[in-house]
Amino acid sequence: MGYVLHSPYAENWEAFLSWIQPRVTGQGYDSIRKTSYQVLKWLEYQGILPEELTIRDAQRYKQELSETVSKEGKPLSTGTIVNRIKAGRTLYKFLVLQGVITTNPFMEIKHPKMGDHISRNHLTEVQMGYLLGTLGKFDTAPTVRERLGTYRLHVMAEFLYATGLRIAEAASLIPSNIDTKSRLVYVPEGKGTKSRTAFMTAFAAEVMQLYLSRGREAVFGPYGRGYGRTVFGAHPQRIMAVLNEGLRKHCAELQLPVISSHAFRYSLGTHLLRAGCDMRYIQVILGHESISTTQIYTRVDKDDLKASIDRFHPRKWGMV
Repeated sequence: MGYVLHSPYAENWEAFLSWIQPRVTGQGYDSIRKTSYQVLKWLEYQGILPEELTIRDAQRYKQELSETVSKEGKPLSTGTIVNRIKAGRTLYKFLVLQGVITTNPFMEIKHPKMGDHISRNHLTEVQMGYLLGTLGKFDTAPTVRERLGTYRLHVMAEFLYATGLRIAEAASLIPSNIDTKSRLVYVPEGKGTKSRTAFMTAFAAEVMQLYLSRGREAVFGPYGRGYGRTVFGAHPQRIMAVLNEGLRKHCAELQLPVISSHAFRYSLGTHLLRAGCDMRYIQVILGHESISTTQIYTRVDKDDLKASIDRFHPRKWGMV
């Protein structure tokens, strides 16, 4: 991270990380580790001891975040500002529990509203079918290395689109978590460290069965892997990077919108909704605690709305 925290900021950070680690997922820990570091770094720069922070100081921190620009001259995104403020809240919740302070100044600070924008990180049903169908032709690649790389991409894409799992959830799985006969996936550590069960389509279960029985060994090769027990054999961040890199390459070649790994989850929810699936079922499939999250996740865009009004409005032909 470059800058090294000094005492007492470093001690507070280390104690906080020890406390938060068992309470979040691996991906969540990486995020809170970075954002809480930024909060304490700011405090040290300002010469404010952690126990001396006031509501006014916290408000000033929020203001400075809104005025901060990157090396390219771009302001911090709303998401980044929200995550920094949330990190401050969580850090000071810990300090309250430890008796270091009596109140949490960040609880009085409102973070910017994210806005329910429509994500463009998705494909239509036809586009998704085209992408997956092309990846399924991995055996036509010119070299063994390219064939194995495309095959791994194909398996991950089919699995994510079928289950709607988050990439961190999928990367943490071990083979015994997947029951291809029953088409069930046990997720031991989902968002918020809560376990849940996900579901596979018959085709995805068949693809995964072949991968686990024969393909996985070929993809792994003879080399030792630090995450060799897991289904995909790598750290979640590495899995995400490999998948995103492959998607950029293939989407560009197929002249499709370039998507990232999260697009499979978003696309699944949207496609199920368009097909008439009950919102409550989509909520369970995606593992959302609140139906309101599902409603935002599967929000239809303006083109869908225009198409629907053209199709169903009684005056579409200029007559009743």
